[in-house]
Amino acid sequence: MNQLKNKNLILVIVIFITFFLRFYKLEQNPPGLYVDEVSLGYNAYSILKTGKDEYGNFLPLFFRSFNTYNPAFSVYTLVPSVAIFGLNEFAIRFPSVLLGSISILLTYLLVNKLFKNKNLSLAASFLFAISPWHLHFSRFYHEANLMIFFSLLGLVLFFYSKNRPFFLMSSATVFGISLNTSHSAKLWVPLFLIIIAWYFKKEIRKLGKKLVYPILILAIFTIPIILNFQKTLIRPVSVSIFNQKGDVIENLVSSYLSHFSPNFLFIRGDYFGRHSVPGMGELYVFELPLIVLGLIKLIRQNDRPSKFLLTWLLIAPIPASLATPTPHAGRSLTFLPTWSIIAAVGLNNLLSLKIRQYLKGIFITGLLAVAVYNIITYFHLYYKHYPKEKAIDWSDGHKEMAKYVGSVYDNYERIVITKYWGHPYIYLLFYLKYDPKKYHSQSENKNAFDKFEFFLGTPEESFKKTLSISTPENKKNVLKEFKMNNGDTIFVAHE
Repeated sequence: MNQLKNKNLILVIVIFITFFLRFYKLEQNPPGLYVDEVSLGYNAYSILKTGKDEYGNFLPLFFRSFNTYNPAFSVYTLVPSVAIFGLNEFAIRFPSVLLGSISILLTYLLVNKLFKNKNLSLAASFLFAISPWHLHFSRFYHEANLMIFFSLLGLVLFFYSKNRPFFLMSSATVFGISLNTSHSAKLWVPLFLIIIAWYFKKEIRKLGKKLVYPILILAIFTIPIILNFQKTLIRPVSVSIFNQKGDVIENLVSSYLSHFSPNFLFIRGDYFGRHSVPGMGELYVFELPLIVLGLIKLIRQNDRPSKFLLTWLLIAPIPASLATPTPHAGRSLTFLPTWSIIAAVGLNNLLSLKIRQYLKGIFITGLLAVAVYNIITYFHLYYKHYPKEKAIDWSDGHKEMAKYVGSVYDNYERIVITKYWGHPYIYLLFYLKYDPKKYHSQSENKNAFDKFEFFLGTPEESFKKTLSISTPENKKNVLKEFKMNNGDTIFVAHE
């Protein structure tokens, strides 16, 4: 009984660590909302206020945002958060942080159901809680993070559905939701369901006629994709690996294998500034020997849970491998939490190895020292250096620019803003909380709305009293400079 209480206490501590790491300084780091977060957030705000997206479409099944036609659930998840917290950074990131945190508990339940081992479950959930890969993506709003949560929840509900019809129906519903969270989910969820059906076919066969309703539920959730099939292909086609030059098969194989690269996993991580901390891989270096030991153990065990986990690992990079660039940490979040589970299996294997105690002690002590160094280094880099080094990747400075423009709005007849950094219109809509009803009729023209105009190069001359927001190269009549975390100027305001 005492041992059980101790394990429950450890689980509580792991969950506390999970929430603390994901909520700590959430509004300051990452240092700004990147453009997709702002777009999804404003569309959620528009839905909340009017029931329509930024273009005036009533409760759409896909959101046109930047003509990428994102699955609807990525926006609808934000609506209650914006309603409670307002249109701000915390509200946009709260759902991802919350669901990412709950994913740790789901991992505990999943491992316990698969391997019937609480120690292994605790180790896996702890490693997942401190995982740089998952922690990094949990702290900003990324659709793939939602996909992973709902995939895990659907799997756990399936495993606990024996003699519980409600759990089975809930599992189907959750997988259906997962299918509508991101573009990659349209491929990942069917793949994931196939391996679940293959390895647990005995349990599924016993369901008999009870399968009709779950299948019907899943079919209903495919309707939005079918009805908007052509539009849903716009974004995947634009980044497809089939657009690359060279042999298609060679490109696919290279793309697939790149996600198992030690450089990607343990040394450098993703090349995208938003996807990893410079100087760190997506996983900790100390996990490498544990993963090797874990893989050896799983291959030798050759039982159904081991085969299922290994197959999950092998199919995980498939969605990411079909798009460029590669390796891509966001599209390959489908790996998670397999690496943490395998590392936990490796740790369990290490502790049970029959070798001389002093040798085991030396190895474990060395591994623990490397682990402490890795973890401290990661958090130092993430909180001390990352906000400055990667400020530009997070559109740092756009908030200050938009707020300033709002504060002097009444002083000018015309406000022109450079498009050098992308889509300034969406930052104005977001930070000025621009009335969605007023914007709907102007939404088709992304080069102007209200008294705002957006330009590349040099804006047109006008006799109106004009405020210009341009890049720092323009030093004429400077009223204000807008700086990023690292001190670099990103915008200047001048008349």
